[in-house]
Amino acid sequence: MADPSDADQTTPAVRVLTILGLFAALVLVATAVVLVASWPTAPERRSPLPIRLYAYDASTGKVASSTQATFRAGEIPAAAIAEHAVEDGPTGPVRATWYDSLGHRAHSEDLGNLDELVGDPVPLSRTSAVPAGDYQFVLEGIRNGRAVEVLARVHVEIDQ
Repeated sequence: MADPSDADQTTPAVRVLTILGLFAALVLVATAVVLVASWPTAPERRSPLPIRLYAYDASTGKVASSTQATFRAGEIPAAAIAEHAVEDGPTGPVRATWYDSLGHRAHSEDLGNLDELVGDPVPLSRTSAVPAGDYQFVLEGIRNGRAVEVLARVHVEIDQ
């Protein structure tokens, strides 16, 4: 038969462990509440802005009047957006950038707002034809000089 004095000796240890366990559970619950309350929410994703591609003539500085889906060697693609897309896009500065197949920046322009990209498409090059290959046009929203959001991206292949 167990001695009642043994139960009295283990009771303080059990009480201490119970108190520590309750304290640990309280800390975990408080931490979870703080994380839920302060966790940054993901920005609401909007659909990418529709990009229109035109052929650019470097000698005249003009773009063709109709859009193109494919380009041949010697043609310079230029990207613009439709006027109706400005309403869906952000306000403020944007950066329009062309990249080559290796990810190097081929041409970039900072614009005050999306309206500028409606009437003045951004060409892959303003000076000369570019070699055949794969290129990517990326339109980014800018805040404090830094890209904060990709608004549109389009892949363009210039065939030989």
